[in-house]
Amino acid sequence: MKSRFLRRGRLTAALTGCGVTAIVVAAVGGSTGALAATTPGYTLANVGAYGGEPSIASDSRGVLYDTTPSGGTITYRSSTAGKSWTQVTTADAASGDDCIDTDQSNAVYLCNLAGSEGVAPLQADVWKSVNQGASWSHGAGAIPQCATSCSPFGVDRDWVDASIPAGGTTNTAEVVLMYHDFYGPSQIWVNISHDGGATFGAPQEVLASPAVTPGAVTGTLVAQSYTFCNTVPAGVDIVKPGLPHAGRIYVAWIAADLAQNATGCNVSMLQSFHTMWVSYSDDNGATWTPQQAFDAGFGHDTSTPFVGFTLDNRGNPYFGFTVNANSNPATCSAESTAGTVQSDPSCEYDTYVVWSSDGAATWDGGGGLIPGSAAKAYRVNPVSETGTHFFPAIAAGDPGKVDVAYLRTTEILPTDPFGKADPGGCAGPGATGNPPTYPPTCQWNLYAAQSVNLSLGPSHATWAVTQITTTPMHIGDICNLGIACLAPSSNRNLLDFISETLDQHGCAHIAYSDDNTVNKLRAANQTSGPCIGHH
Repeated sequence: MKSRFLRRGRLTAALTGCGVTAIVVAAVGGSTGALAATTPGYTLANVGAYGGEPSIASDSRGVLYDTTPSGGTITYRSSTAGKSWTQVTTADAASGDDCIDTDQSNAVYLCNLAGSEGVAPLQADVWKSVNQGASWSHGAGAIPQCATSCSPFGVDRDWVDASIPAGGTTNTAEVVLMYHDFYGPSQIWVNISHDGGATFGAPQEVLASPAVTPGAVTGTLVAQSYTFCNTVPAGVDIVKPGLPHAGRIYVAWIAADLAQNATGCNVSMLQSFHTMWVSYSDDNGATWTPQQAFDAGFGHDTSTPFVGFTLDNRGNPYFGFTVNANSNPATCSAESTAGTVQSDPSCEYDTYVVWSSDGAATWDGGGGLIPGSAAKAYRVNPVSETGTHFFPAIAAGDPGKVDVAYLRTTEILPTDPFGKADPGGCAGPGATGNPPTYPPTCQWNLYAAQSVNLSLGPSHATWAVTQITTTPMHIGDICNLGIACLAPSSNRNLLDFISETLDQHGCAHIAYSDDNTVNKLRAANQTSGPCIGHH
């Protein structure tokens, strides 16, 4: 990761007029399964001027917030279930990586990278609004003029979550800022506030302190061997009061492995990020317990470029991700070079989910190499939906009920021997420097998938898939190599992800960028089909 997530250049884009089609599919995970009963329907709305990688959140009343880092912390609000949007006050005119969240009082929290509040380079800030974005207050760091994070190692890809403890108010909310460092070895850090985001403590490294669960010190050493040098932060969530493990802080990330650390510490993104991790704290961040969720295996890359992470309304954790899970990396690389990879669907990136119903102790029943990790993931898209699947986003309602969004092209993206996407691989054979063996220019559409029965297990859960856009929302490459994304064939117009949330009824809302014809930030709002329970 590293500087790959710093915002560069002028972003241009356009928006399409999109219809809605639906496809109902069988269960995945290696089984045929039964058809899902009802497929959700979506309508599209323009949010505002074009911006990349939007983050979306809902408060308890269903008021939606959508923010993009393109041009500052540009933020919009909707009180109409996403049908119409109004721009709110911009907290900071300078921005890098943004995210947005709400607490139980409906206060709004905004995270921002490389803002204007501190003099130190590459720091993160937390902003808070108690009046729906009309004004914002800044979270002070441990040292003045050092931003909220105040990290000597710099910051990259920040996330934030907030929760009001039982009997408290928004002024006593616990707020957690999570990120990995930029100048150091790419460790996972948090800054924690216990006064509603007014002030934050110093950076804490989540693998540094012994954990409180039996055997977790060993677990810390195992997690460190995988994550040293190579991480991509996935998110942070706090379990709300009244639930099992109330107050538990989860941080989540993906990593490579010990052997690949020798290839460079997270600058080139050439490693295959095949392992998914959480670390959780039950004592307000004093000690941490790491746990591997899933290992897709060397050469199977989940950094496309982000995975999605969320909790359901009982505090259970979930990952949504896209990965070339069925590929032989060497074979697929050779086929990519020869121009025959389009006939080999085992080389494609597909969409998957793993989850834990017992507080992250075991994932999908366990069985993985690291005790507690999942042996098998839920495959979301059907075998018939061939091509490349990128930009996963996930939202969970009642336990075992999830909505997953992703982008898909019918072309199979060429890959290298590490299982990484070739830069410019979707730009077409006529793009500068691209070989004639590359596939036609990729046309990407937005999809959403829903399962209401993950409790049946990876081989029997069913999925209903909706193709939301029929006019492509992006044409060309989607590069996930950051500073290795070299123009003109590599393309980062969309930046690095889309985002999904549930409203107070459990209906899905997806924030995405469309740069094909209309040049807008857009939202896809669920208007029919099952809603899966409020978040």
